[in-house]
Amino acid sequence: MKIKFIIFIFLSLTLSYDSYISFYGSGEKVSNLNPSNISLGWSKLFDSNTSHFIGSLTELHKSNKVRLTMASDFNFNTINENLLFSQKLNYFSILFPVKKYNSTLGLSLAPLYRINTNLIEKDFSFIAGNNQNPPYAYKTEYDFEGGPSIASLMLSSKGFNYNNFETLFGIQINYIFGSLYSNINHSSFDIRYDETGNFQATNEINDFYTTISNYSGLGIEMQISISKNHHQIISSLNLVDEIDINYLFYDDVIPQQLELGINPDQETSYKLTAPFELNVGYSYKFNEISKIIFEYYKYNPYDSSSDFNLFNNSDAHKNRFSLGYLSSIFNNKYSISSGVYFINTENNQFVSHKNGATFGFGIYVIPNFSIDLCLEVGKNKIEFNEPLSEKYINIYLGITAADTWFK
Repeated sequence: MKIKFIIFIFLSLTLSYDSYISFYGSGEKVSNLNPSNISLGWSKLFDSNTSHFIGSLTELHKSNKVRLTMASDFNFNTINENLLFSQKLNYFSILFPVKKYNSTLGLSLAPLYRINTNLIEKDFSFIAGNNQNPPYAYKTEYDFEGGPSIASLMLSSKGFNYNNFETLFGIQINYIFGSLYSNINHSSFDIRYDETGNFQATNEINDFYTTISNYSGLGIEMQISISKNHHQIISSLNLVDEIDINYLFYDDVIPQQLELGINPDQETSYKLTAPFELNVGYSYKFNEISKIIFEYYKYNPYDSSSDFNLFNNSDAHKNRFSLGYLSSIFNNKYSISSGVYFINTENNQFVSHKNGATFGFGIYVIPNFSIDLCLEVGKNKIEFNEPLSEKYINIYLGITAADTWFK
């Protein structure tokens, strides 16, 4: 079983590298929740996996097995009747039980923001000449790749029991790292016309500009759960979170030359500090196999002391309300879940109102193995330069393998 588990790890890492680098668009934020969380209306505090306890930081310790999880999603969006498709692998984690202390240690890795875009101008642009300079034509090619990722160290532990009150604790330390590469090739041409008057571009001259943004930062998140009988309250707070950005600008340098250790023409440092992030949730357990959950999420964005724009668009304020239902069926071999959510997002450029529904199905038939599926449908109304209407259908897949490594 351990050999199969290691093979699963290898395949997960291979797939994750190939997927989220290849399919990511322009600076979009990556969701790193499990499908078992998303199926409850995008809950961060509760999850529907009743076999391996993988989605709630305070409940990771409830399994005594080593667990490895990866999650991927498939997105079908229509924006003003234009159909778009994307696929990405957005989460990877491994959890180790510490039975002696009723705890679990975990490691996770996920992209935070990603961009992998190559843009080439199709048509020429023209600059008129004057007495000193002749007219010329030009084209520009843009190549962007990379973005910050987040690695997390997690600790989940059972607290104390008193008068039928049970307390659970979780803490997560996040390390933000990575680089964003921007390469710009500006090509200018002399203008010539043949005998028939057709335009010809000659004597190409290339100017190269390369920028590198290096990210580093730390964050700490704490979660506490208090439950009694059928009631449970979970709260999560982001205590510390900031990102340092080292921005390097190279003039007339192509990417291959950077390996020679060339010094940048300009180097600037920026700091993004302390977004406020709060989750509060409540669940009521009808019986041992079913419960309902309510959750509120509030996010205030990074505050930058400069005009530096980290993610192509300004970070945004967000409020989310979630409602979900979960039930185990057929002796805990399967689970069904559903949820609804209402998300309002706003910054100085746009306002969006997103409403959607989620439907989940968990499969735990194979020992030490689980599959979580989630279907999401929704609509997003965006107030931008002009009103936009987005409809979307997303499919999420999560796979967890478990094994006993320590006796």
